[in-house]
Amino acid sequence: MPVIAADGGGTRCRIAFANAHIVEQVEVAACNLSSDFDGGIRELRRGLDLLSQVLGEDLNQFPAVFALAGVVSDDIANRAARTFPFARIRVCEDRVAALRGALGGVDGAVIHAGTGAFVGVQAEGRARFAGGWGSNLGDEGSGFWIGREALRHHLRVLEKRADKGELSSAIQSEIGGAAEVIAYAGTRPVRDIADLAPRVVACAKTDPSAQEILMNAARHLSDYMQGMEEADHGPICLTGGVAPHLAAYLPTHIQKRLTQPRGTPLAGAIALARDLAGQS
Repeated sequence: MPVIAADGGGTRCRIAFANAHIVEQVEVAACNLSSDFDGGIRELRRGLDLLSQVLGEDLNQFPAVFALAGVVSDDIANRAARTFPFARIRVCEDRVAALRGALGGVDGAVIHAGTGAFVGVQAEGRARFAGGWGSNLGDEGSGFWIGREALRHHLRVLEKRADKGELSSAIQSEIGGAAEVIAYAGTRPVRDIADLAPRVVACAKTDPSAQEILMNAARHLSDYMQGMEEADHGPICLTGGVAPHLAAYLPTHIQKRLTQPRGTPLAGAIALARDLAGQS
């Protein structure tokens, strides 16, 4: 049976119609139901309308799983599910799909760093997570965290509390001095701050300050695994746009277990939708 699946994060949301393989997919804007519930629902509806137009199908007849950022409670999940007319629908947090997509059915762990960050462990059919609490309360080691640390570093340079290097020079050129940095940090959305992370990665080739930011990001991610005994065995996958760039900064015992993800978060959402389709 065909299924509908969505993987929505702080930067974008992908929605797919799949049979044995993805037949068609569309991409819309960010979908975080904690930070902007109504906006996220609007983007989902827009994506579903686009997908329906492309396929010429009434999508409501198919089982659907939406794995979305900001689904931090059953109340949010149920409220979101009630806004759509699907006969069978499950709304869950995006971490669940990321874990399923990367590992498939194998026990192991995921270290994710994109706009946000978390560690997920899959063991004996159960999932456990640490981190992923958003930019205000967590997401240490994420693209947002790295971007914010870069801005903080530039302010320290301006105060002559840190040495000027390639990273500070780049921020000066692209954003400006203290007033501009403060305005940028206070008015730009999370994804814009996270977009500074690739600049930090590029500067880390020559700038020790950029290297230190990435080293600290990797330390935060490895710290997420503390106390998670289930994470002591099996492969570890790095997911998200930032995490692969942090591999060299992770502890050696983690580096030795790194393996390529089996699939994407969207593939994980599709697998969850197929699970739902197989339920009576």
